[in-house]
Amino acid sequence: MKNKLCVALLAVASVAYLLRRQGKRWGATEDEVHRTLPGDDLVPHPMLETTHAITIHASPAAIWPWLVQMGYDRGWWYTDERWYQWVDKYLWKAKPHVSPDQIVPEFQRLAIGDIVPDGPPGSAYFTVAALEPQRELALYSTTHLLLFAPASVRNNPKGGLYGEFSWVFLLEEGGEGLTRLIVRTRASYGPRLYRMITLPMLYPGDFVMARMMLQAIKQRVERSGEGGDQTAEQVVEDDSLLSRREAD
Repeated sequence: MKNKLCVALLAVASVAYLLRRQGKRWGATEDEVHRTLPGDDLVPHPMLETTHAITIHASPAAIWPWLVQMGYDRGWWYTDERWYQWVDKYLWKAKPHVSPDQIVPEFQRLAIGDIVPDGPPGSAYFTVAALEPQRELALYSTTHLLLFAPASVRNNPKGGLYGEFSWVFLLEEGGEGLTRLIVRTRASYGPRLYRMITLPMLYPGDFVMARMMLQAIKQRVERSGEGGDQTAEQVVEDDSLLSRREAD
């Protein structure tokens, strides 16, 4: 009986370790996980950090437009619709959506200081903290982590809730037409009791979200690349040319 209990506990511990490991670093190399990346200074002392990555057969110029158009009621986050069913049920009323399979010209203009919504007005949103075309897109939020708390606690000024969250997308060009898309998440929030309750959910949630998103971006970029890479500037120029032709 004791042996069976030990085996069961060992199995549970092993599964928990693997889930936590995948939640912290799906697809990322040792170097990508451990080195300092651009945007780390947004949350200098994180209580949670994850690094996920994927290799895409395309240039950074071909991938960049797909990142720029992300956001609620924009290009969304390239996740499965079932993800937003969960969000709808537990966090806020999210409208039905389908992420586009093409680059959307009207969402290709983004600058530092712009707001990238992640839900309906009054819910969560990001601020563009850093932007280097075809290299880095850093999003920063003080709204996301607090939404896990009940409204009665969240809206209580004496509750002591605080939180900051950075989501940084990096493009690193390799050889032979390959690019690494790296996503690093860093978060700091509290108080301690709130952190202890929510932390077990954040690692698997981040893993599921990042994995779906990275794989969907890879599929879209590589599928569109079959007809040739197209940059954001080319998309906007083509759209403007088409509009002028239609006006004529």
